[in-house]
Amino acid sequence: MKDLHIEETTGTFLTPAVKLNATTGKCSMEGESFIENPQAFYAPIQEWINTYIKEVKGHMEWDFRFLYLNSSSSKIMSTVFRTLKDYENEGGKLVINWHYPEDNTGLLEEGECFKLVSKLSINLIPYELAD
Repeated sequence: MKDLHIEETTGTFLTPAVKLNATTGKCSMEGESFIENPQAFYAPIQEWINTYIKEVKGHMEWDFRFLYLNSSSSKIMSTVFRTLKDYENEGGKLVINWHYPEDNTGLLEEGECFKLVSKLSINLIPYELAD
């Protein structure tokens, strides 16, 4: 199984940087997700997760560090969290960290909502934005 790396994009539509490591199980998404068609962007990520769950079945550690998440991206992220919860229910080991700028209550609330709805143990971790 191969790693998946997607570079962050800027411009009219913004996509996060994605790094999914099949060997270590370390996975991260970082940046802004303001996408016209989030299904197309997140489809290879969901496919990678499904393949990892079937083939590797290893420990996964996720770090989400969004600066912005539009509503359509948020809906897709709910699907990602459901898949991770299914994996956990089947005995998969997960650590999920939701990093948010300490002054951004919207992203804190987004993380709390994902935690509540998915019933996953999500660590909510504030950080300071660099000047």
